[in-house]
Amino acid sequence: MGNKVTTIIAEVEKARKGIAACAVLFLALAGLCFAFSERMLLVLVRLLGRKLVSYSPEEGFIALASLSLYCAFVLTLPVAGYLLWRHLILPRVPAWRRWGGPVIAIAAALFACGALLGYFVLLPAGIGFLVGFETRDVRALLSAKKFISFCGTMLIALGLSFEAPLLAFFLAKLGWLKPAFFQNRWRHALLACTVLSAIITPTPDVYNMTLMAFPLLGLYFVCFLVVHVVAPTPPDE
Repeated sequence: MGNKVTTIIAEVEKARKGIAACAVLFLALAGLCFAFSERMLLVLVRLLGRKLVSYSPEEGFIALASLSLYCAFVLTLPVAGYLLWRHLILPRVPAWRRWGGPVIAIAAALFACGALLGYFVLLPAGIGFLVGFETRDVRALLSAKKFISFCGTMLIALGLSFEAPLLAFFLAKLGWLKPAFFQNRWRHALLACTVLSAIITPTPDVYNMTLMAFPLLGLYFVCFLVVHVVAPTPPDE
């Protein structure tokens, strides 16, 4: 009993140090990103082809600060993933020790794929749909703060969603996820993807929710394929 308590305390201490390190890194990166926030904002504004507006004196600063925090969060993710891998996964599965570098690289690549899909496909389509309701008498004025929140939420949500195949790979390796879990459950997956897209989509319109749901449903079938290939075959087969 005493050994278990000591082990738990040691793991909590490691977790506390890791969280503190990530927090310090996050703040440092946020300050660095703020220095380049105007340039990064220009990259997002290209999706609009128009200028943003500020509805209060402080909104411009809040918008740039929010953009810096979003960017700092993304840049901190690889370090957080490495600490999670080192202190949580490896102690339980030592055989995976040499997989650390490739796993972090693949995770970063998957996140980038999700974010790029959002930037080049989903965001232009979603923003174009919303702005398309302009009339001769009604012109859409886009708040800088809300625009950054919209873009940041969608890009990060898509990036994190694209980690699902990697997670499915390891769950299948451990034997916790099997192909039978996916069989005849596509209707449940469709409902789950719809609900999840409604939660993570910043706007309540059906169009953007549907745009988000399609990649999530596609990831479900990719995970099924990964598990089908990776999951160990039962001895009787």
